[in-house]
Amino acid sequence: MSLRPWFVGLITLCLASAAQARSPKDDDDDHAAPEMMAPIRMAPKPAMRMKSMGATPGGAQDIDYARDRINAGEVPHEKTFTAEGLLSQHDLPLPSARACKQILCLTSAAAKADLIAQPEVRYLAQLGFASNLDPKKWKREPLNLVAVVDKSGSMSGGPLSTVKASLRRIAWQMQKQDQLSIVLYGDRSHVHMAPTRLSQRAKVLRAIDAIQSAGSTAMEEGLKVGFSVAEQSRQRFVGNTRVMLFTDERPNVGATDKDSFMGMARSASRHGIGMTTVGVGTQFGAELATAVSSVRGGNLFFFPDRDKMEERFKKDFDTMVTELAHDMKLTVRPNAGYELVGLYGVPGDMVKRTKDGGLSMTIETIFLSHDKGGIYFAFKPAGAGSLPPKSGPIATARLSYVDTQKKKQSDALGFSEVRGKLPLGLARGLLLVDEITALKKASVLHRQQNKTEEAYQVIRALKKKLSDTRVSGLGKELALVQKLDKTLTKLSGHQGEAPTQGAIARDAVSGLPR
Repeated sequence: MSLRPWFVGLITLCLASAAQARSPKDDDDDHAAPEMMAPIRMAPKPAMRMKSMGATPGGAQDIDYARDRINAGEVPHEKTFTAEGLLSQHDLPLPSARACKQILCLTSAAAKADLIAQPEVRYLAQLGFASNLDPKKWKREPLNLVAVVDKSGSMSGGPLSTVKASLRRIAWQMQKQDQLSIVLYGDRSHVHMAPTRLSQRAKVLRAIDAIQSAGSTAMEEGLKVGFSVAEQSRQRFVGNTRVMLFTDERPNVGATDKDSFMGMARSASRHGIGMTTVGVGTQFGAELATAVSSVRGGNLFFFPDRDKMEERFKKDFDTMVTELAHDMKLTVRPNAGYELVGLYGVPGDMVKRTKDGGLSMTIETIFLSHDKGGIYFAFKPAGAGSLPPKSGPIATARLSYVDTQKKKQSDALGFSEVRGKLPLGLARGLLLVDEITALKKASVLHRQQNKTEEAYQVIRALKKKLSDTRVSGLGKELALVQKLDKTLTKLSGHQGEAPTQGAIARDAVSGLPR
């Protein structure tokens, strides 16, 4: 597919904008007091690590709540582990034999698999996401952002301090032509700062510093005010409009009427207003991730502390608010001799079985990313037989989506086994899928079935795999599993109290000296 005129125009515009761009200290109104600017102002922008941009599905963008609970010595509920969240935290590049000439590029590959929690799986296939946008030339469109902030009593102290620090980070990430509004809710919902251009950055920073905690929580009222500000301000703004909710309360996604969390999000999405939900100290599990994924323009993040939040906004703010494609309809059908037995990277509630044993799903939004994303599919032999001869693809994927110019694109890809060295995205994906399924399995065994010993054995096997691998970029996953292994070691009785010096070793059952 050749470069379309709109894309050539986009690159030309980006180059012109970059030539005119100045550093924050060139802003006319950026002479705020040093104490307001010192923590953030001089931080350098992160260096790009690749020649092209990536893409990732909307919905959960991390499993940081589960990480936080594991580091606290707990075994989290299985719903806190979402495959799409874990995969979104990693770069999963999958090269293609075709040149990437579209705003959204897709590729596919498959490899043999040996999963701890699903021993029946024989192959894992990856559908990869990328984009032909050049990170050195790309510049996001002007942004009209409405920050809706929970300032209730439960947010006092660390949580609200984290949100204020992140808003300051965002204020420095935004450009002069961008616009920011702040809506607060607690004892009442009100506009704390009306839509303000970032050419008045000092005014924005003063408004952020003035936020104080007080009152009870009325999220729906806060969102109602926030979406109203977004709707009114977008009519006079050339660019994208987005609401960003900061809260320590888990939204109620059961209600879907027009005044509910989901009702307002869906209504706003029909007007082109996306929503990013940011959790501070709250559980964002599979139910919320699924609900957010089902809304056009929706994504979800959890930040356990200020450093993590500032780091993520500093690195990814521009991409986490940039929608790349919409309404992706994907159907995957296994070929003869194979059975599709696993899907990782899309919430299960968005997926349906087809009559021929395949899966169909709709992914509302694909976001731009500095990392390349992916969805993975697991296959086993059909029935009780062995795998068929390797004479063709394991399965075929057919998809369509609407690009940023509202044009419908379509493609068809086969999942064929890779011969020789695996591409990095597929190699990482094999271990990440192994990790997320083993974590879920261990949680179910320990919390629901009271089989802590079996949970311990699952995590011990996962720890060995991650310890032995030569695949790069998985150090934090090994550290996470080691921490959970330590917890389950204690809970399963494999680590008792250390014997006192000089103590006589005794038989655990009879009590007799050994």
